[in-house]
Amino acid sequence: MLSVAKLYFEKNGNENRHAFHDVGAATSLLAIQATSLGLFIHQMAGFDVPGARELYNIPEGYEPVAAIAVGYPGDPKALPEQYQQRQFSPRQRKSIETFVFTGSWGQTSPVVKY
Repeated sequence: MLSVAKLYFEKNGNENRHAFHDVGAATSLLAIQATSLGLFIHQMAGFDVPGARELYNIPEGYEPVAAIAVGYPGDPKALPEQYQQRQFSPRQRKSIETFVFTGSWGQTSPVVKY
């Protein structure tokens, strides 16, 4: 599937500066619902945006945001070796101190210093 942001409000034509936030919130709820049904979703930013726009005849004022795969999990041991390594490797996340700030940008919040 493809998530799409509507960039302008219908009622007045004003820019919807929250369009991408709204798409993200909707996709989060999709992930929760999918999980409750035993499904997984995987969002992908690396897709052909102009190609998707053409294929699905997406008009001006709308922006393709992410391709989303939805399905049941398969056996990770059936993956090619390079993808098995990625699947079974420990996940590395940015430290919360690098993006949760108080007061000004770059000033780490005391709530994350524990």
